[in-house]
Amino acid sequence: MIYLLLSILSSIGIFIAFRMFSRMGANTRHAIMINYLIAAVTGLVVFRPSELWFNSSWFIPSCFLGSFFYVIFRVMAKVTQENGMSVSSIATKMSVVIPVTIGLTVLQESINALKIVGIVFGLASVLMSAGGNVKNGTWLWPLVLFIGSGLIDSSLNLFQTMSVTEAEFPVFITNIFAFAFLSALIHQLFTKEWKISSKSISGGFLLGLVNFSALYFILKSLALPNWESSIVFPINNFGIIAGSTLFAMIVFNEKVDIKGWISIGLATCSIVLLYFSI
Repeated sequence: MIYLLLSILSSIGIFIAFRMFSRMGANTRHAIMINYLIAAVTGLVVFRPSELWFNSSWFIPSCFLGSFFYVIFRVMAKVTQENGMSVSSIATKMSVVIPVTIGLTVLQESINALKIVGIVFGLASVLMSAGGNVKNGTWLWPLVLFIGSGLIDSSLNLFQTMSVTEAEFPVFITNIFAFAFLSALIHQLFTKEWKISSKSISGGFLLGLVNFSALYFILKSLALPNWESSIVFPINNFGIIAGSTLFAMIVFNEKVDIKGWISIGLATCSIVLLYFSI
């Protein structure tokens, strides 16, 4: 359970970092590029992979996944800054229906009453907190974020289940972040803003650390005995919704109405039910 808690806290840190970029004057694109460089270097320094992974079956697919990470991260930043931290969190974590569906159908994971009720409560909490939060009157980018996040979670689950061993987690994660950085760097080459400020470097450094932690700990959670993806992803996602909403209310003074409080309560009940369904 400690891995899942650390994943939730790290993911909340990602939303906080995005929110702080606009306040501290950091360039979001530059900070995201630096973030992926820091995350990749962190993997190399901390885990010191001793063998080449270019011949691994997951190498080429993980390269494409890394590029997709960059695209969705850019969308997440856009939604967070334009619509608020709660909307970005909602759009991202509502996507849990995609990996859960794949877990129950493709991977044939177990299903019981507590799990069903827990997932229903969690989805209800998302729907309850979603209404009236989009300031720009469009769900286009939150919808893109929803689909993209669901595909990323599903891909990680399938990689973890079918091809990547626990011992390969560090090099797998490092490879994803390395190609996300290359994608960001290529994008940077086609822009006119070449000068990277110290604020963007600082923001990217902090974001890279929490980003690496979030991915590493969710993979460690998926590897736990008896912790199926249809349990891990809902607890992770609904925990992030409740935590980020509370943090936004306390630190950023985002208003939470009665529906927001009911949403937090439903998310909490969902986590408890899912935990006891194991």
